[in-house]
Amino acid sequence: MIEDTQPPSIALSAHNLHVRRGRGKDAFSLGVDYLDLHAGEVLVILGPNGAGKSTLLRALAGLERSVAKDLIRGGDGPVTLVFQRPATLSGSAEMNVPAALLRKGIPEEVKRQRVTRALDRFDIQALASHDARTLSGGELRRLALARAFVLEPEVLLLDEPFDDLDAEGQRILSLDLQQAIEDTNVAVAMVTHDLRRALLLADRIAVLAPGRLAQHGLRDEVLLRPNTRDTARTVGMTNLASGRVCRQAGGVSWIQIEPGFEVPTTAALNPEQEAWIGIRPEHLKLDVGRGDGESIGKAVVESLISDGLATVATLRVHDRRFTTHLLSGRGLARRLRPGDPVSLAVRPDQVHALPA
Repeated sequence: MIEDTQPPSIALSAHNLHVRRGRGKDAFSLGVDYLDLHAGEVLVILGPNGAGKSTLLRALAGLERSVAKDLIRGGDGPVTLVFQRPATLSGSAEMNVPAALLRKGIPEEVKRQRVTRALDRFDIQALASHDARTLSGGELRRLALARAFVLEPEVLLLDEPFDDLDAEGQRILSLDLQQAIEDTNVAVAMVTHDLRRALLLADRIAVLAPGRLAQHGLRDEVLLRPNTRDTARTVGMTNLASGRVCRQAGGVSWIQIEPGFEVPTTAALNPEQEAWIGIRPEHLKLDVGRGDGESIGKAVVESLISDGLATVATLRVHDRRFTTHLLSGRGLARRLRPGDPVSLAVRPDQVHALPA
């Protein structure tokens, strides 16, 4: 069987999009040079509060008056936006689902089939006869998604779809949503503040800085090669520091962060160049002689916080803090205590670096 290597088709494309609202000190603007949504893929939109994440979704849905319609192309099928606080109509959950199909000219039998499929897809068949206004926050999320999918959208825009859900509810809804995307090939753009959940779903990531699109691309490209420190923090690359290239050998540059603390990277840098480095917490290792990378120096354990699955260890190097993740309940996570000295290691190809 020959593997299909065709790139996913673009379902919606925004070019030279500018949103403007308000005047004076209350003025808000957002500029996006270009952004594509691909069929069957999830674009996760990240950024600080006030950066314009929800505004971007509204613009893509055609709901921002200041955005010219010809700047949004594609979306020949339905483009559906599910708001952060989904509204309900009076009546049962089953009556709410086909509300989106009113005046669409769809035969009743087809409507019934779509409603049944949507209720099944998000596992709310048992709630079909319940008054929609009595549903819990998590149930309302599922109802809103069922109402969106009954339209068979080409593009689905989701604003904080995991609000009001506990950890188990988020996990189950993520699985249901993944299956729905796979089944329908819908293009999805999703705003969420939950980075962990976002990374489980994302094929692509867009990072907003206040007023602009700072970076976007394939998930791992943005996670591993953020273009600024602010973007690095947004995507969870929390170990950030500045230094100078002190030596080079075999395609590896060593950056001195502190005396006795030097970090290797395969990034292209010049001798004596000032640079900043970023290391994801999962890539920073405690050096116990297992060949987990190059030894980079000593640290002291400052704190250990566990959620039962992972332990976040905060480490102090002089006046700097770094973090690493350990598996809770075993190995070092059980033995370490605040104040313990440790040695750190990292692989050069897992250290991101850019000229300062």
